[in-house]
Amino acid sequence: MILSRQLKAVIGTILSLTPSATAECLFAKNKRGLRNPHHGVVRTLQGGKQGDGGEPDEGYDAVMEDVKEILTVSQEFFPADFADIGANYGPLMIRLAWHCAGSYRGTDGRGGCDGGRIRYDPELNWPDNANLDKALKILEPIKTKYGSKLSWGDLIILAGNAAIESMGGPILGFCGGRIDDADGSDSLILGPSDEQEELTPCVTDGDQGNCTGNLGPTTVGLIYVNPAGHQGEPDPSGQIIDDIRSTFGKMGMNDYETLALIGGGHAFGKCHGACANPPCGDGIGLNTFTSGFEGPWTTRPTTWTNEYFTNLFEYKWEVETGPGGNPQWAPFLNAGNDKPGPDIMMLTSDIALIKDDDFKKISREYATDISKLEDQFKKAWYKLTTADMGPITRCLGDNVPLGQAFQSPLPPSDDDADLSYFPDVREEIQALIDDDAENRGAFVDLAYKCGSTFRDTNHRGGCNGAFIRSDESEETQATIALLSHIEESSEASLADIIVLAGQVALEDAGGNAMDFCGGRTDAEDPSSRDDLKPVVYDSRLSAAVKAKDAMSIQGLTLSQGVALAGRPTGTDEADNSYFVELVELYESEGEATTETDEALVQDEELFAFVKMYAKNEKKFKDELADAWTYLMNADRFDGPTGNACSGVSTPTME
Repeated sequence: MILSRQLKAVIGTILSLTPSATAECLFAKNKRGLRNPHHGVVRTLQGGKQGDGGEPDEGYDAVMEDVKEILTVSQEFFPADFADIGANYGPLMIRLAWHCAGSYRGTDGRGGCDGGRIRYDPELNWPDNANLDKALKILEPIKTKYGSKLSWGDLIILAGNAAIESMGGPILGFCGGRIDDADGSDSLILGPSDEQEELTPCVTDGDQGNCTGNLGPTTVGLIYVNPAGHQGEPDPSGQIIDDIRSTFGKMGMNDYETLALIGGGHAFGKCHGACANPPCGDGIGLNTFTSGFEGPWTTRPTTWTNEYFTNLFEYKWEVETGPGGNPQWAPFLNAGNDKPGPDIMMLTSDIALIKDDDFKKISREYATDISKLEDQFKKAWYKLTTADMGPITRCLGDNVPLGQAFQSPLPPSDDDADLSYFPDVREEIQALIDDDAENRGAFVDLAYKCGSTFRDTNHRGGCNGAFIRSDESEETQATIALLSHIEESSEASLADIIVLAGQVALEDAGGNAMDFCGGRTDAEDPSSRDDLKPVVYDSRLSAAVKAKDAMSIQGLTLSQGVALAGRPTGTDEADNSYFVELVELYESEGEATTETDEALVQDEELFAFVKMYAKNEKKFKDELADAWTYLMNADRFDGPTGNACSGVSTPTME
């Protein structure tokens, strides 16, 4: 197996995570155990991050112009590349933005540039992020100028956009509103850390380079794949093809988007591997060592072109050992390899794009039609840098594009709409419950299934839009059909009806009275969010680890998550009998019949709440009402930190 020298060194440290090792995990910083960032925090509809962020008074365009001004001003502490053709930090800023956003994974919604955690461990010390601390230092004067109203997360993405524009590349727009985290603790779960190994084991399994499951990259510490090839083997026709497709697929990218990002990104800049045994000289300028590969992909690395793709087809590529001691590919003009091509290079992961039939077809399209590449790149870049931001209602700024497919756009809600029809809707819902007591449980189940798709990690999911309509299960479709009769005779959206039906059912079962917030709209295409799939956990994980992580993803505290587990089903009452039974199960050392029961009984933290609710029914009902209200309204965004339902109580009774 061939790995870059720098990666070998970091992997050696990562292997300290194995059970036999006594050394502390490199980046764990004394944190142990799967953490719930919301544990012990009172969750409100206006909760969340409190770091720097917002929209600068001067606007985001002013920030972009300031970035463009510094891109060509080389600094002594880390000179810009390409002094011979015009020094330019543009490629460095594109890499910073790409790697900040590229930690995002759609499997559980974690990662991304919202929070700006690339400034901290563990992300800052990933092998793939070498020297990005220099890029952050270059941007510091701009951050200082705009102060707390400009987050590092927004500045980093703006820097990437400004760099692309300054070199002639296409940009779709900008979604502002990232809020900075105070530290990198929310990235510990991305690895390398004990938290990551507990939830998504890879290194301790000896699978480094073959990481699967919810992890985004194939190698912990990289953004995507090993550019030298699968497990470092320079075989562009081998498993590297599957690695590329899988890793980008976890970000929600299709083949066209994947190749547009790779080829569009590699239109700019170069790799840095000045010598085989770093540090190389003074470690800057021509002596820079970053990835351990060396050279640009194109002959015009500070100008937007489709040359990356034309080069793939124009030359015969042969593997060689680069100055950094790693395998890379050199161009030749003929089959005899005695006529070298221009001073450019490709990585094994680049050559793979002409070794797979589908990849090759797309690469040829981009090589012959730069306008198609431009259209696909600007959309894919916007998706890359915005996927963790949630729906368009969270975006700030004057250059926010129309809602894109990955944002699951909804028809706008009418803030001035007359919602006086909800008492009639509530009356019809109550009549259905009175007519058949089984409907009570069905309404609770449907609303919970609808609302529990919400992810606090990437601000996606929830009941707004009534995407639950694409659920083909018999129970779901039967309950939707029942409630659709109300929709047909009412101005209310199906999404509002589903949420109100769940609330009425809970209250009918003896739960606390709750405030209702109307104004949801229904998606025109309920299948447009089918990419938001339930998290699939490693089968070896304990029930408690999975349960706690699910709560964390939804933004629930442990007390809220346990309370929701006790929601009534069928014709049950909203009382604490479920928890009383769990305590009896524990005391009798009985066997749990469901995975949820197992988690609540076997985990010390979760069982503490079980015992509390078993002793105090009022506490359970209060917490259930609080958790239910949070989950039903969490997706009603009003900017990056606000919620349209905060302080709102839509009348549902005469």
